[in-house]
Amino acid sequence: MAEARCSTPKDRGAALVMVLWGAVVMSIIAAAAAQQASTSAVVVNAGAELTRARALADGGVRLGWGAFADGRIGNFADTWACRDGEDTLLVQLRPETARIDINVASEELLTALFAAAGASGEAAREMAQAAIAYRSFGADADDGNAVEPDGSEPEPSQLKADEFRRGPFQTIEELGYLPGMDASLFRAIADDISVHSRSADVTRRFASANVRKAADEMVRSGGLMSGSSSATAAGQPDDAVTPPPPAFEGSTLNVRAIALTGSGAVFVRDAVVEGPIEPDGRPVLLRFVQGRIRPGEVLPDAGNALTCGQGFTAIGRGS
Repeated sequence: MAEARCSTPKDRGAALVMVLWGAVVMSIIAAAAAQQASTSAVVVNAGAELTRARALADGGVRLGWGAFADGRIGNFADTWACRDGEDTLLVQLRPETARIDINVASEELLTALFAAAGASGEAAREMAQAAIAYRSFGADADDGNAVEPDGSEPEPSQLKADEFRRGPFQTIEELGYLPGMDASLFRAIADDISVHSRSADVTRRFASANVRKAADEMVRSGGLMSGSSSATAAGQPDDAVTPPPPAFEGSTLNVRAIALTGSGAVFVRDAVVEGPIEPDGRPVLLRFVQGRIRPGEVLPDAGNALTCGQGFTAIGRGS
């Protein structure tokens, strides 16, 4: 008869280690599952907050334009704010003519703008020339046959519109096709250019520092700019020009809406809105893109703003 084998202290110790190890493993698995669930909840919550911020910013474009159209927003110098519970909506308006239209601006003005944004003199001139050539491509076409600006026929490869469309700029992003235009330079001028103003003039009073610098350079170099730009030639104060009335027929505005939720989510909506301004008229959205908080930008405090149902409160523009 076989002898029964008794467990030794060594065997009992090994079994205890296995049990303890199993408990540790199960604890790690449980902790990982809890962490994953917590992370998923955070992601879902962050997504919901961003969705709310986006909806508020989108609505802010409509609210801002409506307040401008009925005269509740009476100037372009301030940021206008309202509160929706714990959320804040900031709206900034300015005429689209405060930007430089890259489809009609002169080579000299484009050169001055690129240089003001940091491009070297020669690079700025070459990019301006490239922009003129790009937008002019096919302007003298006959019977649908495109020609180069110098009158010569383009190479077949240049006619592949799907790869490289040329002609009047449809969006400001097409400047990225220009030789020498890099991402940093484009970001530096993106808020200063337009394809919607359709004016060779610039409303300098409400323009950015780079646009004013470019306009001043035009005046110093003997370039001619009509209307509001010449009224604020180099050396004259910006407040020498009377601001436009709060509503004008066929106005085209840049509307920038910044939404901040109570938990810190931020969404920026940039839009270009065109009139007419009539009691029963509908504005037309010419551009509707996600914007950004600009480098170094500090948003003004809106703690004392009205609720969005009551209207907007004028606050400082920030920096």
